[in-house]
Amino acid sequence: MPTPKKLVRLLKNYCWHFPKSLIAAVLLPIPKSLTLIGVTGTDGKTTTCTLIHQVLTSAGFRTGLISTITSPGLHTTSPDPFEIRKYLHKIHAGGCTHCVCEVTSHALDQFRYWGCHFSVSVITNISHEHLDYHATLSDYLLAKSKIFLQSDSVVLNRDDPSFSFFSTKSPRPITTYGIKNKSDFQAKITSFSSKGIVFSVNGQSASTDSPYLYQLENILAALAATTLLQIDSKYLFQTIRHFPATPGRRQEIKNRLKIKTIIDFAHTPNGLKATLSSLKKTISGRLIVIFGATGGRDQTKRPIMGRVVSQLADIAVITADDTRHEKIEDINRQIIAGIDQKNKNLTYYDIPNRQDAFNLAIKLARPGDTVIACGKGHETTILHGSTEYPWSEAEAFRTAFRLRKN
Repeated sequence: MPTPKKLVRLLKNYCWHFPKSLIAAVLLPIPKSLTLIGVTGTDGKTTTCTLIHQVLTSAGFRTGLISTITSPGLHTTSPDPFEIRKYLHKIHAGGCTHCVCEVTSHALDQFRYWGCHFSVSVITNISHEHLDYHATLSDYLLAKSKIFLQSDSVVLNRDDPSFSFFSTKSPRPITTYGIKNKSDFQAKITSFSSKGIVFSVNGQSASTDSPYLYQLENILAALAATTLLQIDSKYLFQTIRHFPATPGRRQEIKNRLKIKTIIDFAHTPNGLKATLSSLKKTISGRLIVIFGATGGRDQTKRPIMGRVVSQLADIAVITADDTRHEKIEDINRQIIAGIDQKNKNLTYYDIPNRQDAFNLAIKLARPGDTVIACGKGHETTILHGSTEYPWSEAEAFRTAFRLRKN
């Protein structure tokens, strides 16, 4: 018997979202000549989408992209079904033959992509996220698995714990990628440093200048997907030599203070762990992390985020993200509850105002240190209550640089 909350969600999905998507499908049928690629998962969706888009473009295909970075002010990744279909019609009219779509669990659960058929779909990984909406990890997994029903073939991460679940649920052919476990596309790392990663895949040698180990999983996912689309792997290997810049993802902000300053969208426990772990392996100075948690969303991940950061950072500055209608004091208190108090090398600060947090982090930083701001990434607004205020992580850093000079 479903819980009252789940029952309300189901009723809303089938009585409102599904009819809306059905009407959109009737009024705006997707051109049959447009090839769709879907990418879902907890982390790595945007980067994997960007890689696939770049590879298809390099191979000579005019390609569209629907992802977090194409709608930065919406605080949502997968738009309304009418907006999705309007965009697909627009790019098709402009000569596009392919479109890469970043597909969220909410979008799958709410039928936003209903009637859209993916030639290839990718599930990057599954970790703790969106349990305010899905309630349980099982519900979250089931929502993600809905992409199987509208895909010709599926690409799965063989190293992710979710593989055992998805591999039994998919009625479609499965192609796997991984590093640790035997896969159709398995990478072997030759070397890893601050200059990048050298590796091989199924006997082919490759390299990338990205110094983040987790990027290898995104690379493999893109390689598997584009190979299924019959794209020569040389285009991917050319693309990753100088890893494509994605706004708000591992984006460095230059300064004259000899401090490495980075903007990243990492906003889940797994995303924070992957990003900070890679940084710790390549930097020599201290790691200073600015982060917070969104209001009106999954509260159970907040202490986990606090624990992850406290185990990897030298200094943590806990601050506001999109607070929505929650009090920042309550959000930060929940994050702080998870901090590893045994780590005596950690110093943490509770700074509610996000600009103040940037100012403090830069004030504390010494030459050679790394300061990373996590959570907001590319977004151009910050949401407090029902009001969207202009916001830029890059400008927040630049403001802090000016104040440091003074």
